[in-house]
Amino acid sequence: MTAPESPDTLFQNVRVLDVKAGKLSEPTDVLIAGTTISEIGSGQQPSPSTVVIDGNGRTLMPGMIDNHVHLVFGSSTMAQLYDPNGTPDDFGKRALGSAGDTLMRGFTAIRDLGGPIFPVKAAIDGGLVPGPRIWPSGAMISQTSGHGDFRTPDEPCRRFSGIVPRAQQIGATFIVDGHDEVLTAARENLRLGASQLKLMAGGGTSSAYDPIDVTQFLPDEFDAAVRAADDWNTYVTVHAYTPRSVRRAIDAGVKCIEHGQLLDRPTVDYIAEKEVWLSGQYLIPNNETMAPERRAKRGPIVEGNDRVWAMAKEAGVKLAWGTDFLFEPEMNENQNKMLLSLKEWFSSADLLRLATYDNAQLLALSGPRSPYAGTLGVVETGALADLILVNGDPLADIDLIADPGKNFDVIMKDGKIYKNQ
Repeated sequence: MTAPESPDTLFQNVRVLDVKAGKLSEPTDVLIAGTTISEIGSGQQPSPSTVVIDGNGRTLMPGMIDNHVHLVFGSSTMAQLYDPNGTPDDFGKRALGSAGDTLMRGFTAIRDLGGPIFPVKAAIDGGLVPGPRIWPSGAMISQTSGHGDFRTPDEPCRRFSGIVPRAQQIGATFIVDGHDEVLTAARENLRLGASQLKLMAGGGTSSAYDPIDVTQFLPDEFDAAVRAADDWNTYVTVHAYTPRSVRRAIDAGVKCIEHGQLLDRPTVDYIAEKEVWLSGQYLIPNNETMAPERRAKRGPIVEGNDRVWAMAKEAGVKLAWGTDFLFEPEMNENQNKMLLSLKEWFSSADLLRLATYDNAQLLALSGPRSPYAGTLGVVETGALADLILVNGDPLADIDLIADPGKNFDVIMKDGKIYKNQ
């Protein structure tokens, strides 16, 4: 099933946000024909079937992009995922609801970096439910005792017991060791439709078996994934915090680093030199609801928020941004606010460009494995019609972004209006 075609739409009297230049146009009109922006200029005459929206001087900007999402993991708690009575259908239903909410927050595209996302993506792309465009990674690829090893204490090693872990049964993660197993996991994700591959290169805060300082996957294991991705004309991104894990990944040909809060300046310079992307997030401070061991793991990483963004900007690293919410569905409503957590290091224009044009450039790194043809992240003739009509000027008041329910009057994806207030 495909989504029904939408009538043409004409936005009249809008100020177009040029996110690359960080400025607004004079009042103008923008015509949407089918799924793309057909024409920009004043005085256009709509046909009888055209939907006309009076912008009344409001701002027309590109749809926003979140480059680090776990749609399934972010819409279910850990208890729900571990519940033996829970099914993939249960996880999928929660994820579909979260997908609709994501779109209503103005995020018209996301990069999903791990989880059983393919059925959710198919339902959205087929027009069955509303949701953003999804660049899927499929199951996270982790070594035994790595950041993606979410086995319970009573689940034995698959290699010695022959028992497939529950997380792998539901498509959440591949726990693999050695060149050949990594190669098979990489190719399996690509077979299922992954637009990029996600590997775990170091310790994490939400996993039980790996301290933050550990380095994960040997060089020949990385080589298997990188070469498989390269053969499919796409790339590998990795979860990593430390200089050692990041350098090993880059030396293997990885093209994007997720997180990086424990990096030092020489490694940041190395990222810039190799023209590797750094997809960063802002971790919220510790709070008393978190388990003590998790707070201990998170402490140095939270402190690293203050260092890595400033270093990366100064070094000229190619930067992207995402939220990375996991196992706490109540956090999802803060998606827009998390972008504003970066105001200490970025101007309003920088933030708007980061969450639109810059993030779109990282999505484009998937090349022919991108699930959607066309240009995103800009309001330009010929670009895909993923748009937000903002009640106000976000360049002058970036806090407008924090309340999409109030301030996003129109949300359009692929030329279709999903909200018109």
